[in-house]
Amino acid sequence: MHGPDVAGVQRLLGVDDDGDYGPETARAVGDWKRARGIVPASRELDPLERRVLLGDVLLRAVRLMEHWAIARVGEEPVGSNRVPELVSLAERLDVRPEYSQMGYPWCAFCALLAALVAGGRTAAFGLRRKAFNPLYAPDLLAESRASKYGVSLVTAKDAFRGDLVLFDWNLSVGDPADHVARLVQAPADGRVRTVDGNSGDAGVVALRERPLREVRAFARDS
Repeated sequence: MHGPDVAGVQRLLGVDDDGDYGPETARAVGDWKRARGIVPASRELDPLERRVLLGDVLLRAVRLMEHWAIARVGEEPVGSNRVPELVSLAERLDVRPEYSQMGYPWCAFCALLAALVAGGRTAAFGLRRKAFNPLYAPDLLAESRASKYGVSLVTAKDAFRGDLVLFDWNLSVGDPADHVARLVQAPADGRVRTVDGNSGDAGVVALRERPLREVRAFARDS
């Protein structure tokens, strides 16, 4: 297979979008099927499976965050914890007013807002219904451990592109989770690649790479 339809699938899966359904793309398709419980987890992609993949909430969320990172979407002014582009988007998506105007550390907000664009259930529970605190990394970790609101823990071995990554900068003291991002690629060689909101001193959405030892948990929302 070859062409723009293949390239669209490749972009969501985070592989080279050359439009050729080669071994790398086939392997990524098989990994996606395993992550989503599709049986058999073959490396082929039929028309129905392609539609399911194109509508995958987590793949669409991480892809949107990658677009934000390329565009250097960030705070205006720096240090305000307010991102005009995300504020405007949140208002259009009927995010609760106390969240949509921002003004707080916004890593979790960014990750869930990207999922809300794609119709994410977990994001809707937090950002629209206030069923849990969608801004606080420890709360997101607690709901994942309890498998509530459509989010649950996954192992590092099973973590897949688009999953949530909960970081803990000091595993021995303080909060059990300090930061939330989305996984760009499955962990490899003791490293984890993510796309993060509220990243660095500039307060932007950015691609990051860190040691796997800084990860408290991986979680899969829906």
